[in-house]
Amino acid sequence: MNESPLLSREWNDLVFENRNKQYGAYVLRKETGKRYRRVGMIFLGVFLVLAVIAGVLGYFVYKKVQEISTEINEEVKHLEPVKTRDGFERKNISVGRRAVKVATTPGGRNTAPIIVDRRTVTAPIGIDGPDDSKQIDRSELVDQDIHHNADQPDLPVEGPQLTATEVVEEMPQFPGGYKAMVKFLDDNIVYSGAAQRLQLDGTCEVAFVVQPDGSITDIELTKKTQPMLDRAVMTGIKRMPKWKPGKHKGKVSPVRVTIPITFVLFKDKG
Repeated sequence: MNESPLLSREWNDLVFENRNKQYGAYVLRKETGKRYRRVGMIFLGVFLVLAVIAGVLGYFVYKKVQEISTEINEEVKHLEPVKTRDGFERKNISVGRRAVKVATTPGGRNTAPIIVDRRTVTAPIGIDGPDDSKQIDRSELVDQDIHHNADQPDLPVEGPQLTATEVVEEMPQFPGGYKAMVKFLDDNIVYSGAAQRLQLDGTCEVAFVVQPDGSITDIELTKKTQPMLDRAVMTGIKRMPKWKPGKHKGKVSPVRVTIPITFVLFKDKG
């Protein structure tokens, strides 16, 4: 590296010609180049030391990461799937669902259900089948409410009263139809893992009233099975959205609907 002419010995002698060279300024200017070189070497040495330390630390960290990664890969290779218990099978679908069995009920056709006193009547949800409605015992359709029965003359009359021989022209419908209702029940009535471990299954029937505004009221189990399953059914039915209400002579009417629900436990055939 070429030194600056201002730091050369010749320039220094020229500046201090005919002057006292024993004065400190001459010595300082004379040693300036050496001091600069010394400082430069120190900085270079410190930089090299730091670079070496950083390289060593980086290599150490890299090796540790490689070792940990190798150990994890080895552990993953030795993992085994959890073995299923005898009598059960593992499925790759959501656990805790149950199949809804469609039961054919006498008179359960896609026709209008019978109503009494403009109040409610049981209308089983089923599929098309033989029409046995003529064999139904009409005595079962009498309103048993002793406080609001139509045979009490002191009660006010709100309008034309429907008799047991009249039928609803349009039955209530779940929003989206029958398939949408089955999907809703499948999503909201949970066949819990505890019930499956206890091998609880069976069929229950739940009834409720579809009001003129489509809301669901008066939910009850008309046929019970296991208490744990009954609670699951009641919880799911309470989540139902509003239905399309039934109609009679162009006017909406409250209708009582009954739905059978079956819990089936699938066991391992092996």
